[in-house]
Amino acid sequence: MKLPDLKFSGVLAFAAAQALAILVAAAGTPEEDFRAGLAAFNSGDFAAALRLWRPLADQDDPRSQAGIGFMYHRGLGVKTDDVEAAVWLRKAAEQGQAEGQMMLGNLYFFGLGVPQSYAAAYAWCELAQDNGQAEAQICRDAALESLRGDAQLRDAFRMVRELRERLGRR
Repeated sequence: MKLPDLKFSGVLAFAAAQALAILVAAAGTPEEDFRAGLAAFNSGDFAAALRLWRPLADQDDPRSQAGIGFMYHRGLGVKTDDVEAAVWLRKAAEQGQAEGQMMLGNLYFFGLGVPQSYAAAYAWCELAQDNGQAEAQICRDAALESLRGDAQLRDAFRMVRELRERLGRR
Protein backbone atom coordinates (compact mmCIF):
# COMPACT_ATOMS: atom_id res chain seq x y z
CA MET A 1 0.00 0.00 0.00
CA LYS A 2 1.36 3.37 -1.09
CA LEU A 3 1.03 6.27 1.35
CA PRO A 4 -0.06 9.65 0.00
CA ASP A 5 2.69 12.12 -0.69
CA LEU A 6 2.09 14.49 2.22
CA LYS A 7 4.76 16.86 1.06
CA PHE A 8 2.99 17.34 -2.30
CA SER A 9 -0.43 17.66 -0.59
CA GLY A 10 0.96 20.31 1.73
CA VAL A 11 2.44 22.27 -1.18
CA LEU A 12 -0.86 22.03 -3.05
CA ALA A 13 -2.82 23.24 0.00
CA PHE A 14 -0.35 26.12 0.48
CA ALA A 15 -0.67 27.11 -3.19
CA ALA A 16 -4.45 27.02 -2.97
CA ALA A 17 -4.41 29.18 0.14
CA GLN A 18 -2.09 31.68 -1.55
CA ALA A 19 -4.33 31.85 -4.64
CA LEU A 20 -7.36 32.47 -2.44
CA ALA A 21 -5.52 35.22 -0.55
CA ILE A 22 -4.63 36.91 -3.84
CA LEU A 23 -8.24 36.75 -5.04
CA VAL A 24 -9.51 38.21 -1.78
CA ALA A 25 -6.89 40.97 -1.88
CA ALA A 26 -7.72 41.77 -5.51
CA ALA A 27 -11.41 42.17 -4.74
CA GLY A 28 -12.09 45.69 -3.55
CA THR A 29 -14.86 47.00 -1.41
CA PRO A 30 -18.20 47.46 -3.14
CA GLU A 31 -17.51 51.21 -3.32
CA GLU A 32 -14.09 50.61 -4.88
CA ASP A 33 -15.56 48.14 -7.36
CA PHE A 34 -18.33 50.57 -8.29
CA ARG A 35 -15.83 53.39 -8.83
CA ALA A 36 -13.55 51.10 -10.85
CA GLY A 37 -16.57 50.15 -12.97
CA LEU A 38 -17.45 53.81 -13.42
CA ALA A 39 -13.89 54.60 -14.49
CA ALA A 40 -13.99 51.72 -16.96
CA PHE A 41 -17.37 52.91 -18.27
CA ASN A 42 -16.14 56.48 -18.67
CA SER A 43 -13.06 55.27 -20.57
CA GLY A 44 -15.21 53.18 -22.91
CA ASP A 45 -14.26 49.78 -21.47
CA PHE A 46 -17.86 48.62 -21.16
CA ALA A 47 -16.94 44.95 -20.76
CA ALA A 48 -14.89 45.78 -17.66
CA ALA A 49 -17.67 48.02 -16.32
CA LEU A 50 -20.19 45.22 -16.73
CA ARG A 51 -17.82 42.68 -15.15
CA LEU A 52 -17.37 44.94 -12.10
CA TRP A 53 -20.98 46.10 -11.79
CA ARG A 54 -22.84 42.84 -12.36
CA PRO A 55 -21.89 41.24 -9.01
CA LEU A 56 -22.77 44.50 -7.25
CA ALA A 57 -26.08 44.73 -9.11
CA ASP A 58 -26.88 41.13 -8.18
CA GLN A 59 -26.35 42.21 -4.56
CA ASP A 60 -28.89 45.04 -5.02
CA ASP A 61 -26.51 47.97 -5.54
CA PRO A 62 -28.83 50.51 -7.21
CA ARG A 63 -26.06 52.55 -8.88
CA SER A 64 -24.72 49.44 -10.59
CA GLN A 65 -28.23 48.38 -11.56
CA ALA A 66 -28.88 51.79 -13.15
CA GLY A 67 -25.53 51.66 -14.95
CA ILE A 68 -26.27 48.22 -16.37
CA GLY A 69 -29.76 49.37 -17.39
CA PHE A 70 -28.27 52.32 -19.24
CA MET A 71 -25.76 50.03 -20.97
CA TYR A 72 -28.58 47.78 -22.23
CA HIS A 73 -30.62 50.79 -23.33
CA ARG A 74 -27.74 52.27 -25.33
CA GLY A 75 -26.12 49.00 -26.43
CA LEU A 76 -22.82 49.78 -24.70
CA GLY A 77 -20.83 46.55 -24.48
CA VAL A 78 -24.03 44.53 -24.76
CA LYS A 79 -26.70 44.07 -27.39
CA THR A 80 -29.31 46.85 -27.22
CA ASP A 81 -32.26 45.45 -25.28
CA ASP A 82 -34.79 47.85 -23.78
CA VAL A 83 -36.70 45.04 -22.07
CA GLU A 84 -33.52 44.10 -20.19
CA ALA A 85 -32.78 47.79 -19.61
CA ALA A 86 -36.20 48.20 -18.01
CA VAL A 87 -35.58 45.23 -15.71
CA TRP A 88 -32.36 46.73 -14.35
CA LEU A 89 -33.66 50.30 -14.23
CA ARG A 90 -36.78 49.18 -12.31
CA LYS A 91 -34.55 47.45 -9.73
CA ALA A 92 -32.58 50.67 -9.25
CA ALA A 93 -35.69 52.88 -9.36
CA GLU A 94 -37.48 50.86 -6.70
CA GLN A 95 -34.54 51.46 -4.38
CA GLY A 96 -34.84 55.23 -4.84
CA GLN A 97 -31.97 55.65 -7.31
CA ALA A 98 -32.90 58.93 -9.02
CA GLU A 99 -31.17 58.29 -12.36
CA GLY A 100 -32.77 54.85 -12.57
CA GLN A 101 -36.16 56.42 -11.88
CA MET A 102 -35.69 59.06 -14.57
CA MET A 103 -34.43 56.58 -17.17
CA LEU A 104 -37.32 54.21 -16.40
CA GLY A 105 -39.69 57.16 -16.80
CA ASN A 106 -38.16 57.89 -20.20
CA LEU A 107 -38.64 54.28 -21.27
CA TYR A 108 -42.32 54.56 -20.33
CA PHE A 109 -42.65 57.90 -22.13
CA PHE A 110 -41.42 56.40 -25.41
CA GLY A 111 -42.72 52.86 -24.86
CA LEU A 112 -39.26 51.30 -25.07
CA GLY A 113 -39.10 47.88 -23.43
CA VAL A 114 -42.29 48.63 -21.48
CA PRO A 115 -45.83 49.50 -22.53
CA GLN A 116 -46.03 53.18 -23.47
CA SER A 117 -47.60 55.13 -20.60
CA TYR A 118 -47.44 58.87 -19.99
CA ALA A 119 -48.91 58.28 -16.54
CA ALA A 120 -46.08 55.88 -15.57
CA ALA A 121 -43.53 58.23 -17.15
CA TYR A 122 -44.91 61.09 -15.07
CA ALA A 123 -44.89 59.02 -11.89
CA TRP A 124 -41.30 57.76 -12.20
CA CYS A 125 -39.96 61.15 -13.28
CA GLU A 126 -41.80 62.85 -10.39
CA LEU A 127 -40.05 60.48 -7.97
CA ALA A 128 -36.73 61.10 -9.69
CA GLN A 129 -37.17 64.84 -9.24
CA ASP A 130 -38.09 64.29 -5.58
CA ASN A 131 -34.80 62.40 -5.24
CA GLY A 132 -32.68 65.20 -6.67
CA GLN A 133 -32.48 64.38 -10.39
CA ALA A 134 -32.78 67.91 -11.81
CA GLU A 135 -33.27 66.78 -15.42
CA ALA A 136 -36.27 64.69 -14.39
CA GLN A 137 -38.45 67.79 -14.48
CA ILE A 138 -38.19 67.82 -18.29
CA CYS A 139 -39.46 64.22 -18.50
CA ARG A 140 -42.14 64.82 -15.90
CA ASP A 141 -43.43 67.97 -17.58
CA ALA A 142 -43.43 66.38 -21.04
CA ALA A 143 -45.39 63.42 -19.69
CA LEU A 144 -47.82 65.74 -17.90
CA GLU A 145 -48.42 67.73 -21.10
CA SER A 146 -49.02 64.47 -23.00
CA LEU A 147 -51.74 63.26 -20.62
CA ARG A 148 -55.23 63.72 -22.04
CA GLY A 149 -58.23 64.29 -19.86
CA ASP A 150 -58.97 64.20 -16.17
CA ALA A 151 -58.96 60.39 -16.00
CA GLN A 152 -55.35 60.18 -17.22
CA LEU A 153 -54.30 62.94 -14.81
CA ARG A 154 -55.94 61.14 -11.89
CA ASP A 155 -54.23 57.91 -12.98
CA ALA A 156 -50.83 59.62 -13.04
CA PHE A 157 -51.32 61.21 -9.61
CA ARG A 158 -52.57 57.89 -8.21
CA MET A 159 -49.45 56.14 -9.52
CA VAL A 160 -47.21 58.70 -7.80
CA ARG A 161 -49.09 58.25 -4.53
CA GLU A 162 -48.95 54.45 -4.76
CA LEU A 163 -45.24 54.43 -5.60
CA ARG A 164 -44.48 56.73 -2.68
CA GLU A 165 -46.52 54.51 -0.35
CA ARG A 166 -44.95 51.29 -1.62
CA LEU A 167 -41.37 52.51 -1.87
CA GLY A 168 -41.33 55.09 0.87
CA ARG A 169 -40.44 58.63 0.03
CA ARG A 170 -37.12 57.73 -1.57
